[in-house]
Amino acid sequence: MNDKEWKTYKFPDFVLINPTISLKGDGDFSFIEMKDLSEGKRFVEPSAERKVTGGARFQEDDTLFARISPCLENGKIGQAKKLKNGVGFGSTEFLVFRDKLNISNKDYVYYLACWQEVRKFAEQNMIGTSGRQRVNKEAFENLELLLPPLKTQTKIASILSSLDEKIELNRQTNQTLEAIAQTLFKEMCLPKSEELPEGWRVGKISEIGRVVTGKTPSSNTPLHFGDIMPFVTPTDFKNYGKIITSSYRRLSNEGINGLKNKVIPENSVIVTCIGSDMGKVSINSVDCITNQQINSIVADKNLIDFLYYNLLNNYELLRNMATGGSTMPMINKTQFEEIKLIIPEKSILDNFQALINPINENLKNNEQQNQTLRVCLGFE
Repeated sequence: MNDKEWKTYKFPDFVLINPTISLKGDGDFSFIEMKDLSEGKRFVEPSAERKVTGGARFQEDDTLFARISPCLENGKIGQAKKLKNGVGFGSTEFLVFRDKLNISNKDYVYYLACWQEVRKFAEQNMIGTSGRQRVNKEAFENLELLLPPLKTQTKIASILSSLDEKIELNRQTNQTLEAIAQTLFKEMCLPKSEELPEGWRVGKISEIGRVVTGKTPSSNTPLHFGDIMPFVTPTDFKNYGKIITSSYRRLSNEGINGLKNKVIPENSVIVTCIGSDMGKVSINSVDCITNQQINSIVADKNLIDFLYYNLLNNYELLRNMATGGSTMPMINKTQFEEIKLIIPEKSILDNFQALINPINENLKNNEQQNQTLRVCLGFE
C-alpha cells in the first residue's frame, strides 16, 4: 500500500449521508427497525413489510447508523441486506451511509462507520436532553479522516470481511457449546419432581453469594475513564455473550479509586436489572466494575455456573418480579438478594462444575479471539 495515495476527506465528501430514495407505489416495502440491528453483527435484514410512512430510506448494502442514545453508544450499526426490490425504509433514528461513486467502497463504508474514531466523534457531538440525545447529519461536516484510495479500500474491506466471518463462526461455535452446557444443567441441577431429593434445599441468592450493585463514576470526564479496568455496561452482554473478557469502556486509576468497593472479582455472575435489557446474564473473566444497571454475585467458584444457568433459565421470573412498569422495569439489590433457588447437594454441584469447566475454557478462548479480531476491525 502506498500511503502517499491516502487523502484527508471531510466525512460527507467520502460518504453520502441520507441519500434520496424514491419509494413509489401503494405496495409494501421492506422495513427495518432499531431492534433488528444487533451489536457486533454486520448484516441486518428487514423484520417486516409495511406501507411507506416517514423514516429513513435506504437501498441494498447501505449502512444504517443509530444516531440516538443509547443505541449509538451500544454500537447499533448494520449493512442492509435482502430488501424487497433492493430498497426499504425504517426507523427515523437511523442515519444512512452510502458509498460515493469512484470515491468509496460500500463495504469499506460499513467498517468505517464501525470504527471507534467515527463512533466516538458521533457520541461527542450528540445534542438534546439527557437520555434522548442524538447526533445530527450536519455534525459530520466537522469530521476529517485520512482515508485510502478506492482500490486499497476494496482490499481492506475484503480482509475485514474475512475477520467478520471468523467472528461469526466463533459465535456460532459458542452457541453450540452453550446449548450443551444448558442440557447438562437441566439434567443435573433441576429436580425431576416437586419433591426435592435428599440433600437438596431451597436457598436465597444472599445465602449463596455477596451481591454488589454497580455504579457509574460521578463525572464522565477523562479523569475517570481511561484504559485500566473494564467498565461493564449492558452493551457488553450483547458483544461478548456468556464470558465477558473486556468492555467497550474502561476506567482510569482515578475512576477505580473512587469505586473500590464496587470492584467485581473475575468469575462472578453479573446480571442486568434495569430497563429493556433486563435479565441478561454473563460471567466476567477479568476483574471489573459495572454500572448501576447491573447486580453481580460474588460466590464460590463451584457455584458460579450453577448461578449463571439458574438465572439464565429464570428470565421470566426476573421480568415478573421487576417494579417500575414496562417502560423502566427494575430489580433493586434487596429484591435480587431475595430470589429463591433450588440448590442441589454439594457433590452434584461439584460434578456439574467439573463438566462445565472445559466448556468455559473453549468459550473464553473463542471470545478472546473475537475480542482480538474486533480490535483489528477497529471496533474496540
